[in-house]
Amino acid sequence: MRLFAVTMDVRDMRRPTDYLRRAYVRLLQEIGVTPLLVPNALDDPQGYVMALRVEGLVLTGGGDVAPTRYGQANDGSRGIAPERDETEWRLLDLALAQGWPVLGICRGLQVLNLYLGGSLIQDLPAHKGRFLPHDSDDPHPVRLVDAAVSALLNAETLLTNTYHHQGVTAAELSSELIPFAVCSDGVIEGVRHRTLPLLAVQWHPERPTPSAQADRRLLSAFLRGEL
Repeated sequence: MRLFAVTMDVRDMRRPTDYLRRAYVRLLQEIGVTPLLVPNALDDPQGYVMALRVEGLVLTGGGDVAPTRYGQANDGSRGIAPERDETEWRLLDLALAQGWPVLGICRGLQVLNLYLGGSLIQDLPAHKGRFLPHDSDDPHPVRLVDAAVSALLNAETLLTNTYHHQGVTAAELSSELIPFAVCSDGVIEGVRHRTLPLLAVQWHPERPTPSAQADRRLLSAFLRGEL
């Protein structure tokens, strides 16, 4: 088992509390990762994870990134926790410097894209008629547009769960990332870096999903360095 730093969400901003759903822990153990939870109140999150000899980073789901991080006014973002943004940005600085694999889940995809110079649609439902429902209990299909991922999963489409109200299309995507999964409305659901070991999915593989087996195959292959 490899030890990875795992970020946490923040709830109750009056009395900020860091938390992580247990489903993440179960998923990570299934794909060979021991999670080290990183609090958002640390003065030196980089020193904390280096002292414990982690080997990678997982950016989990949760509230929205502060729009000031990418030069926008708030236009539908919610659940903002600036201390979480700061922790994740500093951990990404370290992860890239160390050459660690980085896995992003839901918000994690958005964080990676923003960190690498991309942007974000802050509220998909506000663009009425342009996008499918993405914050829904109903799964939707995504097209696997990357030949390597399609070959790995022996599929051209994947049925995924969907629990996000923000998103990235080609217009917002960082030039350093390539999409491997795209919804029919143009929302990008999976990305990987052109040269570095960074991969993220917009869906939630830790939650009940029709793509559970494929998700684990994908994430395991990534962690083995096969993508």
